[in-house]
Amino acid sequence: MSVLENSSALLYWDRSVITDRYIVANRPDIVLVDRSARRAIIVDVTIPHDDNLVKAEKEKVSKYLDLAHEITAMWSVDSTIIVPIVVSVHGLIANSFDQHLKKLSINCWIKGKIQKAVVLETARIVRRFLTLEP
Repeated sequence: MSVLENSSALLYWDRSVITDRYIVANRPDIVLVDRSARRAIIVDVTIPHDDNLVKAEKEKVSKYLDLAHEITAMWSVDSTIIVPIVVSVHGLIANSFDQHLKKLSINCWIKGKIQKAVVLETARIVRRFLTLEP
C-alpha cells in the first residue's frame, strides 16, 4: 500500500501524483498533505557522489517545482514545499540539511542515523561488488 489517509493528513510514497496537466517529474519519494495546516510537503531523497552534493540538492528542488504548483492548485492547500534529503555516498551532508529537517519538524538528532544508514549501505554495496567472481 503506498497511500495512507485520515481526516487530517494524506501520505503518498513511491507513487505518481495524478495531475490535471502533464508533468514529467510526478513521482517524488514522499508527498505529505497536512490538511489542518493546509500545506503539502514533497520529499525526495538522493545519495549522490561527494562532488555532486550541492548540485543534486538544487536539481531536486527545481525538478519538482511544477508538481508543487500543481499540488497547491489541485488539493486546495496554501503552499507546497519541496524538501530534498541529500546525503553523499560517504555520509557528507550540505549545510542546508538541518534546515530541511526542520521543515519536516524532525529534530536534528536523526541526522547521524541517516548518515550511518547511507555509509553502511555504501559499504554493503562495495563488499558485494568485491566478492563477485570473475
